[in-house]
Parts: sequence; C-alpha cells; structure tokens
Amino acid sequence: MKMIEQDEITTTVKFFANLRSIAPPKKVITLALGSTVSTILDMFNIPKESKLIILINGIPHQKKDTVIKNGDIVAIFPPLAGG
Repeated sequence: MKMIEQDEITTTVKFFANLRSIAPPKKVITLALGSTVSTILDMFNIPKESKLIILINGIPHQKKDTVIKNGDIVAIFPPLAGG
C-alpha cells in the first residue's frame, strides 16, 4: 500500500454519460494538497467552459475553484438535456 505524503490527498473521481468517452468511469487519484475541481478537469482534459454538473460527496458545487479534501468523492456530469 502506497503511503500518502503530507502534502498529497487521495480522492475518487467518477465521470458520467459522454464524459466516459474521454475519461475513465471511476478512478482513485492522488492530488497535491490545495487542488481544486479545475485541477481534476485539467488532469483529464475536460473543457472548463462546459456547464458541468459537479457533486462533491453528493453535494452540488458550481465553483471550479472549490478545494478538494482528502477522501472526497467527486462526480462530474455533462450538462443534462431532457424533453
């Protein structure tokens, strides 16, 4: 088991719908302390301009500068369309 450095955090990222064509459905990643939702989007080359739906531990977050904490589960959805 890998030891986590004091300046690193581990989070689980889940991608849904058509985002799965450019990112894995679920991945546990290690980030630098102070990383944000934007850090994750950059890591997986997901355009930040998109009106993404982002949940952190099941709670909606609209700001891409939200800091991720150790153990967080980040779910990222594309904009939903319905009819």
